[in-house]
Amino acid sequence: MNPKSFEPPRWLDRLLNWLVAPHLREEVLGDLHERYARRVRRLGERRARSGYWREVLAYLRPRFIKRQPNPYPQPNQTAMIRNYLKIAWRTLSRNKLYTALNVAGLTFGISCFLLIGLYLFDELTFDQQHSQAKRIYRAIQHKKTPTDELTIAASSYKVSEESRKSIGEIENSARILRTGRANLTNPENKNTFQETVMFANAGLMKVFDFEAVDGDTKTGLDEPNSIVLVEELAQRLFNSTQVVGKTVEFEFFSNKPLTITAVLKNHPRNSSFDFKLAVSEATISNTDDFAQWTADWAAQDFMTFFLLKEQARPSVVADKITQLLTTNAKLEPGTSLNYSLQPLADIHLYSEGIVDSARNSNVEAMSQGVLLYVKIFAIVALFVLLIACINYMNLATARASNRSKEIGVRKASGAFQSHIIHQFLTESLVVTIISFVLALMFVNVLLPSFNAFTNKELSLGIHTDYRIWLYAFLALVVTGLLSGSYPSLLLSRFKPLSLLKNLKTQPKGSWSIRQGLVVFQFTISVVMMVATIVLFQQVRFATTKNLGFNQELLLVVDINSRKIRSAAETIKTEFSRIPSVQNVAATSRVPGEWKMIPTVKIREVGKTEEHQIAYLIGADENFARTFEVQLLNGRNFAGKGDSASVLLNETAARLLGITQATEQLVEIPSRAMAGNYQPLNDDRKPFSARVVGIVKDFHFQSLREKIAPMVLAYENNPVHPIDYYTARIEGEDIPATLEKMNAVLTHIDPTHLLEYHFLDEQLARFYAEDQRRGTLLIWVALATIFIACLGLFGLATYAAEQRIKEIGVRKVLGASIFNLTALLSKDFLKLVFIANGIAFPLAWWATSKWLEEFAYHIQPAWWVFAVSGILSVAIALATVSFQAIRAALMNPAKSLQSE
Repeated sequence: MNPKSFEPPRWLDRLLNWLVAPHLREEVLGDLHERYARRVRRLGERRARSGYWREVLAYLRPRFIKRQPNPYPQPNQTAMIRNYLKIAWRTLSRNKLYTALNVAGLTFGISCFLLIGLYLFDELTFDQQHSQAKRIYRAIQHKKTPTDELTIAASSYKVSEESRKSIGEIENSARILRTGRANLTNPENKNTFQETVMFANAGLMKVFDFEAVDGDTKTGLDEPNSIVLVEELAQRLFNSTQVVGKTVEFEFFSNKPLTITAVLKNHPRNSSFDFKLAVSEATISNTDDFAQWTADWAAQDFMTFFLLKEQARPSVVADKITQLLTTNAKLEPGTSLNYSLQPLADIHLYSEGIVDSARNSNVEAMSQGVLLYVKIFAIVALFVLLIACINYMNLATARASNRSKEIGVRKASGAFQSHIIHQFLTESLVVTIISFVLALMFVNVLLPSFNAFTNKELSLGIHTDYRIWLYAFLALVVTGLLSGSYPSLLLSRFKPLSLLKNLKTQPKGSWSIRQGLVVFQFTISVVMMVATIVLFQQVRFATTKNLGFNQELLLVVDINSRKIRSAAETIKTEFSRIPSVQNVAATSRVPGEWKMIPTVKIREVGKTEEHQIAYLIGADENFARTFEVQLLNGRNFAGKGDSASVLLNETAARLLGITQATEQLVEIPSRAMAGNYQPLNDDRKPFSARVVGIVKDFHFQSLREKIAPMVLAYENNPVHPIDYYTARIEGEDIPATLEKMNAVLTHIDPTHLLEYHFLDEQLARFYAEDQRRGTLLIWVALATIFIACLGLFGLATYAAEQRIKEIGVRKVLGASIFNLTALLSKDFLKLVFIANGIAFPLAWWATSKWLEEFAYHIQPAWWVFAVSGILSVAIALATVSFQAIRAALMNPAKSLQSE
């Protein structure tokens, strides 16, 4: 009979091994096997197996399954932890280089993670300082006409007020109206500042939690002729913030005094609000202008915030607002309007494509972030921390052979695998805690500079939001466990005999895992290098590209009073007499404008197709000469006789089908500042003008936007009055030039405040955030490279140590220092080359996607990848070569003496 016939089914034996108590297992299996063998001889294999089945099932009872109590007493947990910490400290102290490399890598990784984390937390918690933030929503109007679609953060007065009254889910509403800028004066000391005029209803102070420095914010806007100031403005006007009850004069109100009812604390940096003052809406509620603003249900004059009741559904409320509008509004044929509600917390990052109706200057604009960059920096922060963790894993596993006897002795002395795991995790946590403490110190040293650079108010101390500390503590634990997980699991699996005999302790594939981790580190580093170079190339391209006009030494002076506007000819003449002023032009807007440029509907007279949409800038006959804009055909403005003439840019001419300017008649029936088109006059008669010239396309917006159709109307057009004087000046003694220009203005209007900027600086602000983010990426890229090199240095050190006898033998046999250095370096350089091969296509894809944001952009050049690759190889070679040369220079007699 076949001997295998006497073997019972193995899977049943395995089941019994798993279920039966350890102290009964040998006896039970022995009896079962004996009886099975007898049955095979007597009854045959098939019946013996059947009987074995029944007997096995019979043992599946509690008294057999019950586990034997652990014969070993449970150790004192506190003593165990103390012992783990003591051994960890001794091990780390004994291996100072290893410890220093790990601490340095983790410190840099955690520091970058914390700094970027603070930045992201600030971005993601915009406007959460208001206690009712989760119930506050901004009204968004969606307007569709036959020619365009517009999404704007605006509503009419009727929609705002009637919705609050008639829709039960709305608890309150806040309204904001901005109308321009005017001089604000303290009558006591005549301190005067040019400020944006903002009106707000009483609900603004009740819906939002604006902290008061003086006075009561909740009632601050209840009464007419009331004004609320922010402490920074109060300090400028009165040199004090305790000013409730005092009065100020606004030029906008013909020197009518306004009583200060409250002083607000300065807005935090992570607030979408940046207003310096608010005048009560009740102050103008009885004026003719206000009656005009509040008459039209479909208007877009106010920014409205609704405070919804608990459990109210925003989508349902938005539908009710739309229904209320549809019932009452009189819309033009082909026009549709509807509303949606945007959560307050979404305004900062989720407002792409939404026109901000409150934005009429770069200072007063609702602050807006870019969600793409938040995602990018979140990924970068995680990658930096992961690279630091990979360093720890690589160095710990590389040192496995150095600790083999230690682990073998511990196992032979009775230590379980779990004890070894706990020991290695404790070491990892100790290193991580030391690194975390150092990182906290490092971050607090860097924060003042970081805040100045990012224009934020970040902090990391006892007053920091508890959520930041919670996330930091979570990152600390995860980093410690992640760093120590792979080494502890790897080293605890070895058998004591193999460890004590000093047999091979590296499991199959462990070196390839370390290789893969090194490749991952350098792949991320190279991608970041490429991305940083491309970003700065694009910013440089944007700031140096020929914009179709000469932006150098163009001084733009704001017109801040009616007297200065009406005396345009006199002022231009006086400016021209200043020796350092070459040319002067008066315009309603300038290229690179930070305020809204109006759009108009335009078509050739006699045509029946829909009107086209174009931007419009009012300009005088000096515009083309001052800005050095090229006239392609036709003629320039000749003077006041051209008040009914226009110039078109190439794009507008193509849109209207005009190739040569031959004084074709075009009509402009309406204009809009934020998409809400209004007739130019009460009788709805369109403005008719002759096309006298076509100018070459020039960029008047960011390079993110394609050049749009532009109409240049003469300065006294009915669409938009002049708002700036632009002078091309000489670059020598600019302060003296400004002083003379200011003297001209104050001679016309003694109360006028000189407000100016250089146009090239204003244009550069389009890309200031890109430049700031690029600089941040540079530092992060350097940090990732530094951390990766620390790991590479550590691996090279231990590789050299393990091959020290081989190096000695080779040197005795005649190997040169160059040969030995190449021998030790080639394995690591091979990994960097592989990393480059993976990084290049990833970097090309990522940068190409980012560049799609710009209508005009560079193409990533081959040399960018070549430079990044060469840099990565050079840095890696320098890192590895240091240890390789050191090992190669060692005296072979010393390295071979143990043999």
